[in-house]
Amino acid sequence: MLGITYYHQTIRKYVAVFGTLFNDINIVRKNSSGVITEQIKVPIAYEAKDKMLLHIRKMSTTDASVMTTLPRMGLVMSGITYDGTRKLNTIGQVYAANTEAGTSTLMKQYNPVPYNFDFGLTAAVENAEDGAQIFEQIVPFFTPEFSVNVKLIPEMNISPDIVIILNDVTVEDSYEGEFSLKREIIWSFNFMLKGYIYPDVKSGSVVKTVLVHLRTPGTSEIEEPEYIILEDSTTFTTNYLILNADAGSPNATGIMKVLNESSSTETGAAGIKSRITTTPNPTDVTASDDFGYTQTFEYFDDTIDNDPTTGLDVTL
Repeated sequence: MLGITYYHQTIRKYVAVFGTLFNDINIVRKNSSGVITEQIKVPIAYEAKDKMLLHIRKMSTTDASVMTTLPRMGLVMSGITYDGTRKLNTIGQVYAANTEAGTSTLMKQYNPVPYNFDFGLTAAVENAEDGAQIFEQIVPFFTPEFSVNVKLIPEMNISPDIVIILNDVTVEDSYEGEFSLKREIIWSFNFMLKGYIYPDVKSGSVVKTVLVHLRTPGTSEIEEPEYIILEDSTTFTTNYLILNADAGSPNATGIMKVLNESSSTETGAAGIKSRITTTPNPTDVTASDDFGYTQTFEYFDDTIDNDPTTGLDVTL
């Protein structure tokens, strides 16, 4: 859509994570002395409840040997609903470094869209005891939610904690019917997975140089601050950032004035008096390296300006 083709396999990962939670459930059977005589690992497959039951009943009526297929479990994703209560800022972005060799770019991705995924887990058993064992190995972990960390977008280092909520549990016991039919007890667990769907990953540029241009007022009639108050100032002591200059330039005190956001248009047209250039040190730093920064201070005549398009200095 919109000329962009991408696939993060998000839903596939949600299904895999959900199924993995229940792939190690075991049932033990004991004799009258309490000794374990049998231990069964309950198999699980992606199939709907009706299809699983149809498969069991069909096989049971044609071949008695398949009666050992119980217990078994099946899971299915039954619905997807938008969740506006978890909506993030639409224009918010997440950034990550491009770790490919020889690259100097970063990757960015807009915030995901929240969706709730409905999952159903069905457990078919032969007797009430088997069903109770499965129930007790699932329910205590959901209170009623259970969180699991999932690596959804590895290249963006996105590994959110996904919440899975157990909504309800129902039991169906087919004790009515002919004696020739196999008894079926069906436990149905309904869950909701609170997930996200992510947009495509875009490429961006890395900021390697920061330029700060300090200008002087164009006319003496315009009043501008003669200093910048630093953030570590207090009510009792005030620290200032004062730019040194020769006496008489631009005024008799040698203190240069710095523009702020409320400066007038006339003042904004004044030339650059000084420039602070900040660059990383070393300049070939990568995303995983420790680095510092280097600052260079330059001073100019008031007739100097800088073209933001080309980045070159021009004469006013």
